[in-house]
Order: sequence, then structure tokens, then C-alpha cells
Amino acid sequence: MNVSPRPASGLRAPLVVAAAHLLACAAFLTAFLLRRDGLPDPLATHFTGSGGADGFTTLGSFPYECLGLLLVPALLLTGLVYATRGARVLVGLGCGVAGLLGALAVAVVLANAGAETADGAELGPGALGAAVAAASVAAALGVPAGGRRPADALAKEAASAPLPRLALREGESVTWTRTAGSRPVLAGGGSLLAAGAALVPLAGWAAGAGLMAGGVALCACFAVRVTVDRHGLTVNVLGLPRPRVRIPLDRIEDVTCRTVDPLRDLGGWGYRAVPGRSGFALRPGDAVVARLTTGSEFLVTVDDAATAAALLNALAERERTTNDPTTRRERAANDPTTQRERAANGRD
Repeated sequence: MNVSPRPASGLRAPLVVAAAHLLACAAFLTAFLLRRDGLPDPLATHFTGSGGADGFTTLGSFPYECLGLLLVPALLLTGLVYATRGARVLVGLGCGVAGLLGALAVAVVLANAGAETADGAELGPGALGAAVAAASVAAALGVPAGGRRPADALAKEAASAPLPRLALREGESVTWTRTAGSRPVLAGGGSLLAAGAALVPLAGWAAGAGLMAGGVALCACFAVRVTVDRHGLTVNVLGLPRPRVRIPLDRIEDVTCRTVDPLRDLGGWGYRAVPGRSGFALRPGDAVVARLTTGSEFLVTVDDAATAAALLNALAERERTTNDPTTRRERAANDPTTQRERAANGRD
């Protein structure tokens, strides 16, 4: 009997990545506690390309710094896997990073335990090779453990959503607006702030300031407002007039609604630009996809994307019709004022 891999639930894949990092922390703590009495003070914690020690840390702060360096990527990668709904490549990457960092942390402990002083500690190519091997094994085990999404869900994602038909009367003004946000992005920003704050007392401001700056940027840009009106398609950061991206109606060829994966379609989250495509993607899911007159695409993920796409199509079509020279001549010919003027000129 053939047994296919079980579909991943929403939390299974990120829990696998988190468990891999916790196992790495457990391996480091076990090695440190078993060898603590034989470790020099200070310890060698940085090594040159030839394997010699050139950086040192006190014995008392070493375990806290090492755990901080292990847990920061754990927070980031777990949140990233959750945001991508368990993308297999990211599950493998997260588990591989856990295996690599855990093996290196254990190797540093063993290198110091085998030396009389910290100056004599060496981290040779063998330790690096063992860390790479551990990373490969962890990644290989993590991908199937993270599960997979059902085939029918993948097929559903590939299909474009049918658009309702919208008819606009001449001169009618219609506006559609909605907020599009991402809780994982907000959680990731909060995690960066927390990780940076935790690293400041352990490794100094230089180590924590960059993480905290990234956290502030993520928290500030976790949501955007999407608006469709007579001006076209407008996307701006929630609560701020700038930055703003606006696609005028005369630049829009046609609009569809389809499911978008930020990593696959744009190479990441937030505002991204790749060859032939740009846009905002704060989460996987339905997106308004506008094909522009230049041949490129602009997209934004948002709830009720089908309605927004249908309205944008109707507005763009009315804009093209209004600006068409033939249509303008016909409208002018049928205008009552023009007809009265022609009649008066005929009598003269």
C-alpha cells in the first residue's frame, strides 16, 4: 500500500523549523554543561581562516551570547515559514540553518575543551565539514517532516478567480478601498525588535541596532491601503500619504484576479520588483493583477480582489472609450447642442 506524505497543517511546518532550532540549542547546552569544568576563561569564540583563535568571550557570558545567536534565526525562519504557509524550500533552509549553527556551537565548545588556554584552541576544516554535513542531514529530514499542501489546494491556487461583470454609467463615480496586511510580517517585526533588544546587553549595540532597525521598518510597513477609483489603482502604506504607488487607468491594458505566492512570483514580501512584474505582496492569496500597456504586470494581494479587479477593468474600459477619437466624434454628433447648432446653420 502506497502512503503519500500527509498534508501540512498551518502550524506543522513552522513547528518543525522551531523544533530543529530548539534541538540545536539543546545540543549546545548539553555539550557546554558536560565540558564546563574543562573550559578556559575566557573562551575562543572567533577563528581565522587557518583555524587559529582571534576572538574571545568570557565564560560567564558565552552561553547567553551563543543561545541568542541560535534563537534569533529561529524566530526569523519560523516566522518566514509560517508566512509562506510551509514552503518546502524554506522548511529545508530553516532546518539546515539550525543544523549548521548547532554543530558550529558544539564545535566551539569542544575546541576550547581540548586546549589548555583559549589561545591554543583551533577550529579546523574537519569541524566545518562536520557542520555542513549536519546541516545537510537536518535539511533532508526537515522537508518531509514539514509535510506538503494538498494537491487540490495547489490546483486551486493555479486557477484565476472568475470576475463579476460590472457596468458603469457615464459619469458614475465608484470607489473601492480595502486594507491589506500581514500578521506574520508584524510578528516578524516584533521578533526582530525583541531579538535586537536581547542582543544589546549580550553583544553590544552594534549587534542589536541593525535588528531593531529592521523590526521598526517591518512594523511600519505591515499593512497597506488599496484603492480603486477614477484615478486608477493606488497602494500606499497604511496611515501615511507616502510612499505611494499609483497606476493610472490609461496605463492599464486589462486586469485579472489570481492567487499569488510572494516568494515564487515576486521573490519576497513587501514591495518587490522582478523582470516583467512588480507590486505589493504581504501574504499569499488572491491578488489584483493589472497587465500594463508596457507589457509588464503590477499586482497587490488583498481581500475581495475579484471585485477590485472587475471595477478596475470597468473603469479602464470607460477611460479608453472616453478618450477614443471615434467615440468622441460620435458623442459630439449626438450632442443636442451640436444638433441645434447644425440645424440653425442649415436654416441660414
